[in-house]
Amino acid sequence: MSQDTFLKEDLANLRKEMRLTQQQMADALGMALRAYQSIESGESEYRFIHRLAAERVALMIAADRKEPMLAPSSVRDDAIELVRVGRLTGAPVFQKARTDDGNDKAASAEYQAAGFRAAYGTVGEVVLLASAIDSQLNHVLIQLLHLVESPMLEAVIATLDTVRKIEMLKERSTFIAQTRWQKPVRMYVEKVERVYKWRNIACHTPMIPDEKHGAVFVPTAAAKLLKGLQLNEPVAKRVPYSELEAAIKIGESALAEGMSLIENFQKVNIERKKRFG
Repeated sequence: MSQDTFLKEDLANLRKEMRLTQQQMADALGMALRAYQSIESGESEYRFIHRLAAERVALMIAADRKEPMLAPSSVRDDAIELVRVGRLTGAPVFQKARTDDGNDKAASAEYQAAGFRAAYGTVGEVVLLASAIDSQLNHVLIQLLHLVESPMLEAVIATLDTVRKIEMLKERSTFIAQTRWQKPVRMYVEKVERVYKWRNIACHTPMIPDEKHGAVFVPTAAAKLLKGLQLNEPVAKRVPYSELEAAIKIGESALAEGMSLIENFQKVNIERKKRFG
């Protein structure tokens, strides 16, 4: 919104277009009648803050009377842009005000497309995190199992399935006597399991459009069933893709904890080698 000159004549015209008396306009602006009259007559300076307040009043009255053209073009354009951005970003409050006209259908399609782009971006991030954790698991296992370093050791461990690696870590943790060493391992394993659960959901469960969340995951069987039925309220459990964001945070935390485990057990292994050869 520009801060160009807003003449007192414009203020009077705006008030008249809204079909308000000077008293009503003064009340809406929270001003005394005499103070408002002095501005409209030019006796007092008409400031930019007065213009903003008058436009705000016009916007409220336009909405209340359902006459959008009563609002000045500047605030009307700002309001339209706000609604457009709100819908694209998926803010729920902006999804409630949808209508059935052609422009709104186009906005709805644009919103859904944006939701799917965001969903696939989140899925990709989870998959990359899971891959990084799988690679890290190789090094964690080498250190926790006290395996002798060799050129092919990591390559051999990498051939193991991720689930098998997790099982090996769980089993190894039961033989760690000291709680302060055992607890971090178990916490790490729990986080890795949660990330892989979400990774499997993201990779093996279809996504379908959803007005509220942009996109949701549904079980394959349920997706096929819902596709063939015209239900107003599908009963299949849906998982919003936004819940993957929790998996991303957990995955990032797991990577950090995995690095700490590797470093700490490396020190232990070095000390063991010094003492026992």
